[in-house]
Amino acid sequence: MLLLIIIAHLVVSVINFIEHLMLVYIILGWFVLFGAIKNRDGFFFKSYVFLLSKIEPLLAIIRRLIPPIMGLDFSALVAFFLLHISKSVVIALTNCLIRLFQ
Repeated sequence: MLLLIIIAHLVVSVINFIEHLMLVYIILGWFVLFGAIKNRDGFFFKSYVFLLSKIEPLLAIIRRLIPPIMGLDFSALVAFFLLHISKSVVIALTNCLIRLFQ
């Protein structure tokens, strides 16, 4: 049972990490879009490009299912929603299994 708790905690931690990376990616994307980050050799732009290479494949899958509506891209919002639901499912299943084996 301890192994189950450790695995569930690890999965929830990975999901939280992905959510935080997506949030940083979105904020840096706004800065790049509005011209606040202009130096292409700077740390923030390189961080944005790195996150772009990691986060964009996930968002591209969602964009294929839900294309931008009137120019607004909701893929990041849908990704946050799906990650939150998956995190809640992992926590609920873990709690059910713990109660079942007690």
